[in-house]
Amino acid sequence: MAITFTQPAAELRLFRTTFGNITAKTANYTITADESGTIFTNQAAAGSVFFTLPAQATGLWYLFANVELQNMTIVADTVDTIAAFNDVAADNVSYSTANEQCGGGFLVFSDATNWVVLPLAFDSQTQTVGT
Repeated sequence: MAITFTQPAAELRLFRTTFGNITAKTANYTITADESGTIFTNQAAAGSVFFTLPAQATGLWYLFANVELQNMTIVADTVDTIAAFNDVAADNVSYSTANEQCGGGFLVFSDATNWVVLPLAFDSQTQTVGT
């Protein structure tokens, strides 16, 4: 059975209750542990946005959605602590290939030792892993 809302605001409230806050950043931003569960976007960004993760701690998680044709980069606060596509000791991940940025995202969570990054992408999008 599908739940149907007649007001978009009600759907947004349900989404936020289920997944947390939705926050747009248009400039580089350092995330705090208190923001765990937040969905970050780069909506209205006129240029690249770098999100710096806090220190790893069990249970922290964030979702990132690139909603602009701008580069979006997720950076570890400590080098070599991101486990990403084909790299167990990355420093950052990004959507930075021209015309492939918008629509990509990352689910990021910590196991207290590393940040695990799961890409949310279309087949035609390139995820860049920096070391």
